[in-house]
Amino acid sequence: MLEQMRKHMNWIMWIILILVIVTFLFFGIYPSGGGRGEAAVVNGDVITAGELNRAYRNMLETYRQIFKDQVNDSMTRTLRQQALRELIQNRLLVQEAARIGLRVSDDEVRAVIVRTPAFTNQGRFDKVAYERYLDYINVKPSVFEETQREYLLRQRIERIIEDAVDVTDDELKAAYESRNPKAKAGAYEKNRESFRQSFLAEKKRSAVEAYAQALLKKSKIVMNQAELEP
Repeated sequence: MLEQMRKHMNWIMWIILILVIVTFLFFGIYPSGGGRGEAAVVNGDVITAGELNRAYRNMLETYRQIFKDQVNDSMTRTLRQQALRELIQNRLLVQEAARIGLRVSDDEVRAVIVRTPAFTNQGRFDKVAYERYLDYINVKPSVFEETQREYLLRQRIERIIEDAVDVTDDELKAAYESRNPKAKAGAYEKNRESFRQSFLAEKKRSAVEAYAQALLKKSKIVMNQAELEP
């Protein structure tokens, strides 16, 4: 089981990251139900138990699809902790984006919503479908729209961080040789471009993570330990 997790961890974490971001965009696929308490407070901003529950359930569903019945109680608790860490990171990036002056207009928020496939019918925005969805997940339009604003803010600050990242030819070759010590002669040249794309994407993601960690170190975070139990 542990060997399987190590083998697939890189792409599993990418899937998890995507699901968490989608959770911010769509509030997940689950109704909010209970959980209106505080899971954490990030520089005065509250992450609710409901937000944590949605992110956790999306992560759990991903792991169940990969590991089937091998998911155990220990793993589910770890996933809940990971979900909260990702939610905190998201809030820190959104706060920083606002601090440095990044803004998202109401028109930009509306543009995202009307282009969302779940809210369109024959290529046109379907207000009834939109309202039905919000009713299902028990979220007010104003709250949902604010999550869209946060999502776009996070995208913008991440893009700024990632645009500052590059990779030199020497760095790329050294990384390839380190990861492929038994590669045949000419393999690097053959795979250079595809490896460069994946390595650069990895490096950019690491830069965002490092940036978020730097924010974390200078922030005031209070977590409700009781909410970390599945």
